[in-house]
Amino acid sequence: MIAYTALSDFLLYLVMAFLTGAIALEFVPDGRKPEIRITGRQKMVAAAFIPVLAAAPVVQLAIMLAPAGERLSAFLDIAARFRAGHTFLAIVVLAVLLIAAIGFRANASIQAVLMALAFIAIAYGSHSASTHGQPGLTGHAVHLAVLSVWAGILLNIAWRPSETMNWRAFLRWFTPFSVVLMAIIIGTGIFLMLFVVRAEDYASSWILPYGQMLLLKHLSILPLLAAATVNGFLLRSERPAMHWLKTESLLLGFVLLFTAFMSKLAPPHDVNSTFAREGAAPLAEWLSGPAGSLIRARLDPNPEGLLLLVIAMLLLLLLQIGGRRELPKWLVAASGIGFVAAAYAGLMMVTAF
Repeated sequence: MIAYTALSDFLLYLVMAFLTGAIALEFVPDGRKPEIRITGRQKMVAAAFIPVLAAAPVVQLAIMLAPAGERLSAFLDIAARFRAGHTFLAIVVLAVLLIAAIGFRANASIQAVLMALAFIAIAYGSHSASTHGQPGLTGHAVHLAVLSVWAGILLNIAWRPSETMNWRAFLRWFTPFSVVLMAIIIGTGIFLMLFVVRAEDYASSWILPYGQMLLLKHLSILPLLAAATVNGFLLRSERPAMHWLKTESLLLGFVLLFTAFMSKLAPPHDVNSTFAREGAAPLAEWLSGPAGSLIRARLDPNPEGLLLLVIAMLLLLLLQIGGRRELPKWLVAASGIGFVAAAYAGLMMVTAF
C-alpha cells in the first residue's frame, strides 16, 4: 500500500504543479513569456484528477481498518472523522470550485487562491502539521507550493511550447525568480527536516527507509541546480535548447518522487527506536555492512565507495559541460540521474552504522 499511496501523491504533485504553473504564467505579460498551448478544458481535467489522487490515504485506511464488504462505509466514516478524511473533503470542495472557476473563466487571482487553499489542505494532513501544529502546517504548505510553482512553470514551458518563444525576456525574470524559489525550498526543507531528524542524526538516519529517501531527495537537488544554472546563465540564445528544459523538469520530477515516498515512511524522531521497530532499509546494510546495536553513523572510507563518489563528481561535471558543448540529449539526462545513483551508493559505502 505504501507504493500505491506514494505514487498517488507523486501524480498529485505533478497535476498540482501543472495547474500551479499554468495559473502562475497567467500573471506574466505575453511579451515576457513563451507562448504555451493550455486550454481551459485541459486545466479542468487536471483539476478533476486532484480529488481522485488525494483519496489514496483514505482508501488505504479503509482497506486497513475494514473487511472487504464494509470498505465503502469505512471510507465515508474516515472521511468524516479522521484528519486524512478532512483533508480529502476539503480538496474535493476546492477542486470543484477550481473547475467552476476555470470553466467560467474567473480571474487568475481567484484560481491562485483556490490552489493556495489546496496546498494548505494537503499540508493539514501532513505529518509535520499533525505533530507540530501551525509551524508544521505553514512550513509544509509553503514548501510544496513553492516547489510546485517552479516545477509547474518548467513543465508548461518545456513540454507545451508554441513557436514564439520570447526566451530572453522570459529568462530575465525567471532566473532571479527561480533563485528565490530555490532558497525558499531549501530553507523550508531544512525547517521541516529538523522536525523529524536532529541535525546530529542526519547521517545516522540513512540506515532507515525514511533517511534513504531524504538522502536521495537531497542528492537529486544537486544536478537540478546544475541544470538550472545551465538554463539560466549559460543558454541565453533567443531559442532555447528544449532538451535542457526537459532535463531540468525531469530532475525536478525525481525530487517530487522522493518527497512522495518519504512522506509515507516512518519519520526517525529517534533513530535507534525507529530502527528497532522498522529495521534497516533494503539496500542500507548491503551497501554499508551490518548495523550495530546502537546506530551512530561514522566515516569508513574504502576504495569502492570513494571511486563511486569520484564518478558522481565527474557525472555532475559532465552535466555542466553539456551546457557548453553539443552532447547527445540522452547523455545530459543520464548524467544527472547517474550522479544521484553513484553519489548515493558511494556515500552509503563510505558510511558505517
